[in-house]
Order: sequence, then structure tokens, then C-alpha cells
Amino acid sequence: MRVRDVIAALESMMPCDDEAISVDGLVCGDAEAPVRAVGVTFVASMSVVEAARAKGIGLLLSHEGAFFRHQGDAPANDAVASQKKRRLLDLGVAVYRLHDRPHRTAPDWIAEGLAEALGWAADVRLRLAAPCDVPVVVWPEGRRLDDVMRDVCARLGVPRVRISGRADVVRRAALLPGYRGTGDLVAHVFRETGADVVLAGEGPEWEAMEYARDAAAMGFSRAVLWLGHQVSESPGMRRIADALRSRCSAPVIWLDQPEAFAWSRGSS
Repeated sequence: MRVRDVIAALESMMPCDDEAISVDGLVCGDAEAPVRAVGVTFVASMSVVEAARAKGIGLLLSHEGAFFRHQGDAPANDAVASQKKRRLLDLGVAVYRLHDRPHRTAPDWIAEGLAEALGWAADVRLRLAAPCDVPVVVWPEGRRLDDVMRDVCARLGVPRVRISGRADVVRRAALLPGYRGTGDLVAHVFRETGADVVLAGEGPEWEAMEYARDAAAMGFSRAVLWLGHQVSESPGMRRIADALRSRCSAPVIWLDQPEAFAWSRGSS
């Protein structure tokens, strides 16, 4: 199996309008290179790249950009980016950016992966189609917000999530993984879906966070749970890895990693 064969399998598995693809593609490596194993990850960090090489992985599918930007190659004037690219070339690990296709396919593979990881897929009763695919979980009898937060932390394996706003009873929860926590989009989702809670990856803190805070001050049942970009999108990439195995003659390996930041309590 060659790199181009894996790319073809992805295109067949996630068909969408090619005009909607703007950042996906091979950012390092040769499409004709043979592949003994395929790695799938949230982002091709150096630790993941080294782990991939140790496992004999020749092609790494990375949802986010390997060179610290949404579009474009590694900037030649930056020591970190240029050294990372040299290391990739030295190791012989090809990196394919797989971002737009999972999001542009209907339903959104990344949002579906989050719903499945939370154990809520069977409760998705509504979908908002524009400006992006938004699954909405419906609990007619309602759930306490504290119970929802505990469920989220337990199922995603995180010790905490940030919250802005309030919701005494949660009957509808909308999923916005990744960088979809902008003020305009979060407000639009609340209005159009009647959600009490939005689970978002990340967004500008001065937009949706402030929207939810003011909504709570005015008595609206609107809260946002902030999962983090990696935590919200990794389940979707793992879902892709699981589905790709039946389409590849080479082994497909999921490569997880810790988040890129740590919590600090400051001086004691």
C-alpha cells in the first residue's frame, strides 16, 4: 500500500465537495512512498512523530497543522518549525493534513465522534445544518447541569471543564467541537436549536464566554462547557482511525497524546 492509496481510501470514506477542501493535503513526504503502517492523531507533535517512527508508521494523518498555523508550510525563518520539518524528512514520516474533509462530510465526522465518545449518539434528535453540522442531544425529561458535567469529564477522561453561564435543567445540548466557540456561532446555535448547553472546543474568551455570562445575569438558561480543542476533536479522529482499518491493507494505529499545556497553581 502507498501513501496515495490511503488518501484515496479517505476520499472514498468521507465523500464531499472538493471545492470545500482548502487545507487538506500532503505537507511532508511522497505520495508514491510505501506505507507499512498508518498513524492517526489530533496533531503531529514531535512526541507523536517520534512515536510514529518507533512503531514503523510511514504515514501520519494529522487533523491540525504540523507547523503551528492553519494554512501554509513551515515558515523558513522560524527555528522550531524549520527544525521540525527537517526531523520529519530525516525520519521519513509522511504527514497528511486531514482537517476539512471530516468536517465537510455530512454528518461531520468530528462532531459524530464526540457524540459517540460521550455516549450520547442515540440521543441526537436534531441537527443544525448551517453554517456547520451541529448535532443536538435531546433529553425530554431534563438533566441537572452538574450531572452533565460529571458525565462529560468521566467519559472524556478529563479532571475538569470550564463553564460560563448557567442552566438549571438541561434538555438540549449542542456540540461544537474544535474552534467553533465564537460569539456569533454560539449565539446562533442557542437561538436556532433551543439548547440549554453548548459543548465547545475553544473560541475567543471575550465573545461566547461573555455572551453566556450576560445571558445568565438576565435569567436565560444558557451555559457553555469549554472542553478544549484537542479534547473535543480527538474522539472524531479516533473514529476515523477505527473506520479506516477496514479500508487499508496496512495497520492503522491511533496515537493519543497529552494536551499541550499544563495547569499551574502558582507559588504556594
